[in-house]
Amino acid sequence: MSIDAKVETVYIDEDGGGYLDLIDRPNGGIAGQKKLYFDMAPEEVTGLNGLNIWGGSGFIMLGDIQIANRIGYTKIEFVNRKDFCKALSNYKA
Repeated sequence: MSIDAKVETVYIDEDGGGYLDLIDRPNGGIAGQKKLYFDMAPEEVTGLNGLNIWGGSGFIMLGDIQIANRIGYTKIEFVNRKDFCKALSNYKA
C-alpha cells in the first residue's frame, strides 16, 4: 500500500469531498494508487497540485511532514488545517 507519487490534480466536489489524482513520479517513483479520496480537506489542498507525496498503509507525507492519515486502501483524512499549511509552506520553502 505504499505511495510514491506526484499529485497531478486535486479535484474538489461541491460537498467538500474529492480526490487527489496521482501519477508516477517522473524520477521513477511508483504512484501505487491512481486516486486517493477524501471527505473534507483544508482550503489550501489545491496547493498539492504538482507536488510529490509519499506514504504507507497509515500515513501520507509531504516532504518529512505528515499531511494525512490513510484510513483505507484509497481513502485519506487530512491532518488539521494548521499542520497541513505548515507542511505546505515548509515544502515550498
